[in-house]
Amino acid sequence: MPEIKRYAALEDAAAAAEAERRRLADLLDSEVLSPLNLLLAQAAAYEQSFAGSPQAKMAVSVLASLGRQVMQQALDLKNNLHPALLESLGLEPALEALAAQVTRAHGLRVTLLLERQRERLPLPLELALFRAVQDMLNRAVHVARASQAVIRLERRDTRLRLTLADNGVVEADTTALGASQARVEQLGGQFEIRAGQQGNFELDIRFTLQPPVELTARELDVIQRLADGLTNKQIAHALDVSARTVNFHLDNIYSKLGVNSRTEAAVYALRQGWVRRPD
Repeated sequence: MPEIKRYAALEDAAAAAEAERRRLADLLDSEVLSPLNLLLAQAAAYEQSFAGSPQAKMAVSVLASLGRQVMQQALDLKNNLHPALLESLGLEPALEALAAQVTRAHGLRVTLLLERQRERLPLPLELALFRAVQDMLNRAVHVARASQAVIRLERRDTRLRLTLADNGVVEADTTALGASQARVEQLGGQFEIRAGQQGNFELDIRFTLQPPVELTARELDVIQRLADGLTNKQIAHALDVSARTVNFHLDNIYSKLGVNSRTEAAVYALRQGWVRRPD
């Protein structure tokens, strides 16, 4: 099933990109942040020992101040590469931390209008939205030269919407948003870039959330083999049941997931992480 393999390949590419980000964050921690901590601790000791020499103490103080600035920049970079807060607390706290960081580092005034979600979104979806906001704010600061940005997150029943707007140059390059757009669309969302009613730049991301679905152990067995590309007859042989029983399970699966085809069911299961990716 080519579409399923294509989706799995895209998932693997996204996972590989996030794994590389985490590796770089860990490397930054061990190779930059840890030595900086030792350097700052040593500088504090020197400041005390140079109490009788104002000029030397001032020189060490200036160096320590520069070191703390570099430390903060390295911490920001680490958090951008691997947003640990997103994994532990969820999307809204991670966006709040990101907005505070951008305001502190670049002076961009970010207004957050975030509806607290009753329950956490699936992590792939949270990560896709977080990366989209990251890319949008980077564009606003470095490309569009914006001074203000507004981020709004709202949910109505099964409809989730994230909008981002800034007062920068509307015609500024949007190439940097390409990866976020691909990820959002891969997860079944809509990604729209437009000029707002007041002439500002806007990004509109929408998802239709699926209600919670539970499959039985046997239905999971069937959908796994379906994702592997087996025919109904092959699935029946693998599970030692009749083809009629397989059809019965598939009908139940389609009904529960709200899909109409084998491919839709398999992609749904892959997105939810219910099945392993096909080779």
